[in-house]
Amino acid sequence: MSTATLPLVEARPSAAAAMPLALAGSVLPDAQGGADEAAGALELLCFRAGGQEYGLPLRSIQEIRSHQSALPIPGQDSAVLGVLDLRGQVIALLDLRRLLGLPTAPAEDAALRAVIVLVHEERRLGLVVDEVLDVLPVPPQRLRLLPQLPGDFAHRHLRALVSTETQRHVLLLDPSPWIAAHASA
Repeated sequence: MSTATLPLVEARPSAAAAMPLALAGSVLPDAQGGADEAAGALELLCFRAGGQEYGLPLRSIQEIRSHQSALPIPGQDSAVLGVLDLRGQVIALLDLRRLLGLPTAPAEDAALRAVIVLVHEERRLGLVVDEVLDVLPVPPQRLRLLPQLPGDFAHRHLRALVSTETQRHVLLLDPSPWIAAHASA
């Protein structure tokens, strides 16, 4: 399969780019408005894993690539598929399904899988998802903080629920823990 970059969207600076990568409760725009509302909509790259829609801030995405096999590295966590050579830079490749504790994707779905290359402060890593969907502009009033949930996972990876007027529900992910643990500089 080709490893060419998929021309989905061109990353561009926006008001949302000033928002910190870690989307903890205090930095999410609130529905009451104020300075955060003036910042405008947060743009999310939406994708699917295990039948659920997830999103990441567009400003944390460097590129989207067709799925490719990684060079396995022994002794890694099960979510680490291995490493890729990305134009001379070696980056870790993580499987979102494994990170989320979901069953492995069926082999027949391989044609839809994609690699999202995340970047933060010159650190990069690849994230395998089932299918890239679209870019969703999210007005601040559509972000809903998640309640306290049992287990550590939700506090480390999930930040909010986005509900659209068309009854679409997207879980907003925080890539900070993955980048801190696995990204290449």
